[in-house]
Amino acid sequence: MYGVIVCNKCRMHAQIITVGTSRTVQCQRCGARLEVRKLQLISTSENRNEVVKNRTLMQAKLEANVPVNSIHAAVLNCQISQKNTINGNVYSYMPDDGRNVRSKDPVKIILDNISDQAEISLDELEEKCSVLGIEKDLIVKVITRLLETGDLYSPESGKVKKV
Repeated sequence: MYGVIVCNKCRMHAQIITVGTSRTVQCQRCGARLEVRKLQLISTSENRNEVVKNRTLMQAKLEANVPVNSIHAAVLNCQISQKNTINGNVYSYMPDDGRNVRSKDPVKIILDNISDQAEISLDELEEKCSVLGIEKDLIVKVITRLLETGDLYSPESGKVKKV
């Protein structure tokens, strides 16, 4: 069985514990040793996902210092009562912060976009790389570095080719 507790020393961190396995726990924020028997269990459940959602709501309430029902009901696509109990379905929500995630470093992406025998114009290479999420300033720096190290060379002005 899992439970959600709030540190009674710093009162700023809600965390999940396994009920009945240990006598003390340590606050993950302030490091205080807490005796489990003296802590108030905010919520308990056998379902870990349910406890994680309750811990998230409690942590949001602690950080915002306002009722959770006024902030997070729309985000979680559910209805939260005044007592902060969840009614309805709770869906996972990952905010889109506008960042593009790259799986490779820019050098590898640039070298992969240049075929072995062909030369490519700098504008075309910048366009291909910007579609893959690399900023123009970074593209220029990487191309300059590759030209200096000898991985690329410039057969004529405005074009590059792999060595």
